[in-house]
Amino acid sequence: MTTTYVIGHQAPDTDAVCSALAYAQLKATDDASVTAARAGPLNPETEFVLEYWNVEPPALLEDATDERLILVDHNEHSQTVEGAAAATIVELVDHHRLGDVTSSEPIFCRIDPVGSTATIIADLFADRGVTLDRQTAGLLLSGLLSDTVVLRSPTTTERDRTVAERLAEIADVDTKAYGKTLLAQKSKLGEKSPREMVLGDFKEFSFGESTLGVGQIETVEPAPVVEQRAAILSAMDAIVAERDYDVLVLLVTDLLEEASRAFVAGEQTDRVGPALDATFTNREAFLPGVLSRKKQVVPPLESAFR
Repeated sequence: MTTTYVIGHQAPDTDAVCSALAYAQLKATDDASVTAARAGPLNPETEFVLEYWNVEPPALLEDATDERLILVDHNEHSQTVEGAAAATIVELVDHHRLGDVTSSEPIFCRIDPVGSTATIIADLFADRGVTLDRQTAGLLLSGLLSDTVVLRSPTTTERDRTVAERLAEIADVDTKAYGKTLLAQKSKLGEKSPREMVLGDFKEFSFGESTLGVGQIETVEPAPVVEQRAAILSAMDAIVAERDYDVLVLLVTDLLEEASRAFVAGEQTDRVGPALDATFTNREAFLPGVLSRKKQVVPPLESAFR
């Protein structure tokens, strides 16, 4: 029996991991060959979530060459697991912009403009008449709250709020209290090096002939990160050189103040300020009200670099 892996993006976040676990469970009701996988190490928040809900982490898939994949929470090859270009993509469930992943045959593809992939998968359970157990509802609620910054991100929709309420009831948790705990977990950088901070929540994009990297550090305590500014910029310069990026942008997002600091590296940084309507001084700018990379940063960068 050929295994089909449900897998999220590289540098997986809580939504990617929890969505993979939940969707694999849904698919396994009809096909026992479907299993969850991940494309990289777990971050502290996701580790907390899996321990809280007593769920084993999905297996690490390091090379997907010749494998069968169901992609969740992404649909761009720059973000897929290694070898995905030589894999067979059989399904796709996502909430991001339409990317460059293609298939040789028609596939089930669901991309909705909501705040999390977990929101979509929760609705797929309902659509297919499959009852969510408390554990799986807790995983999906975790992914939803994480990606929407506890329903405060500008990406949040009324559908997200409705689904969150339903999941919280099944999981028997208070959304605000549990969300506050998740925010604290997001801030745990541990002993990470500046390079690890930059690449911890990181996505690569191709806009026209330009290649950009956009990282994000979400925290309720930005000071420890900002204090390492020089080392972080040095790490960004090294990553730009290694990966031949035109620009690398790092967002340090203060979840309590609902604002971000942006750091830049690369040869085309002069195009970033106008794109984000920000003034950069010594490679740094303050972005009031900016919480979402997906909605507030990537679209204007795409417009500027295409």
